[in-house]
Amino acid sequence: MITPTIHFQGNCKEAIDFYIEVFGAQVKAIHYAKDAPSGNGMDKFPPEFVMHSEVTICGTDFSLTDGAELPISGHNFSFLIRYKSPDELISVFNKLAAGGKIVESPAPQFWTPLWGYVVDKFGVNWSLMVDV
Repeated sequence: MITPTIHFQGNCKEAIDFYIEVFGAQVKAIHYAKDAPSGNGMDKFPPEFVMHSEVTICGTDFSLTDGAELPISGHNFSFLIRYKSPDELISVFNKLAAGGKIVESPAPQFWTPLWGYVVDKFGVNWSLMVDV
């Protein structure tokens, strides 16, 4: 099994809360630097630094973390989410677009009745479509 991992730059918990609001994401676990045993090197990070989390978004398990390195957000992946209705797609699209960047507004395509592409405020690429 492959679990997509998204690295954030100190705002992972904010992203998790955002995905809970947008997608109704379910949090299975969040492990903070403050929870780590002493002497393992995590004391150099802020207490709320997310070492690891497991979050289910639209039926897919993700790992979200505050990266110790500085990732370049959104340059090497996107996530496709399929919806049953245009109304559901547009609702989620608008929430993701708030503070983000609309790349392609939702519109009919040859492969689907409705598709859109947005980069959220954390630099994560989302492609949304209505299942045929």
